[in-house]
Amino acid sequence: MKQTQWISGKLLVLVIFISSFLNADTVPDSSYLLEKMVDSSKNLSFQGEFVYQQGAQLETLSIIHQAGDNDHSEKERILYLDGAPREVVRDGNELFFSSYNEGVTRFQHGSLMPVINKLQGGISEKYYDLKIVGIDRVAGREAVLLLVLPKDRFRYGYQLWLDRESSLLLKLVMVDDQGKIIERLQFTSLNVGSLSDETKDLLIRKPSVVDETITVKSQPDKPSDPLEWETGWLPDGFLLENRSVRPSPVSQHNVDALVFSDGIASFSVFVEQDDTRVLSQASEKIGALSAVSKIYREGNQYFHVTVVGDIPLGAAERVAVSVRPLKIKP
Repeated sequence: MKQTQWISGKLLVLVIFISSFLNADTVPDSSYLLEKMVDSSKNLSFQGEFVYQQGAQLETLSIIHQAGDNDHSEKERILYLDGAPREVVRDGNELFFSSYNEGVTRFQHGSLMPVINKLQGGISEKYYDLKIVGIDRVAGREAVLLLVLPKDRFRYGYQLWLDRESSLLLKLVMVDDQGKIIERLQFTSLNVGSLSDETKDLLIRKPSVVDETITVKSQPDKPSDPLEWETGWLPDGFLLENRSVRPSPVSQHNVDALVFSDGIASFSVFVEQDDTRVLSQASEKIGALSAVSKIYREGNQYFHVTVVGDIPLGAAERVAVSVRPLKIKP
């Protein structure tokens, strides 16, 4: 009886606490909160540690972020604290990934916090509902809990805990249509403000880039032009963002690549001529990432169709089955 009364009392206090917050005149709307989160992630300096969970895999990482200004580009460094030593250093849009046994790779990238890239273009309220639930505490800091709820089963939902003081993202939980957690990012410690000179030095020291010679398989003497492809079905709100043709890393054929996005979620469709001529299909899901592979047959030609992205597996399978050639060039 006493335990029941204690639980009821605790819930009552929480409800009053949340209600007083939601009724306060200073509460911004949900869209403004998201804009502030993206802005703060670029224009505030901070450092801390966070855990990242994808499926059954859990990693601990540390991050240092230095805001950019007129004279210096935005800088970021993430160090993996579990497993083999690895680190990622970003200077503006240039990214260096270093591993103790894989050397150094340099390429282009945005923020090292993936959700920031997803949300920086805003959210279409035609496909997602935004709802401020109340307040909570994460890493010892007061946080606003914001829900991003999909309006159909073809995309994931998000729960965002934003620092009430700075608007920085403190915690992210991605859930499927059953409410099951499929991906999680959560700070365990965070300090916001100017960085020490010693900490800034860690951002300046970039590893030396290893020049590598990449061997590309030669193309056939008379390579056939790639087919142009289209998807017969897409979840509402997903638009074609990019199309490219690139050499295949595993064969002498080119790969047609299509990238689709709804502003938050995105997936890619890859189509490559297949010489094995074996009809097969495979599906796999790791955390929020779904991958579907199937063979499409057009007369005597076989094509390997792959759909990869952060959409539910059922949606990826439906997209893969719908892929068809738009036009065959003679």
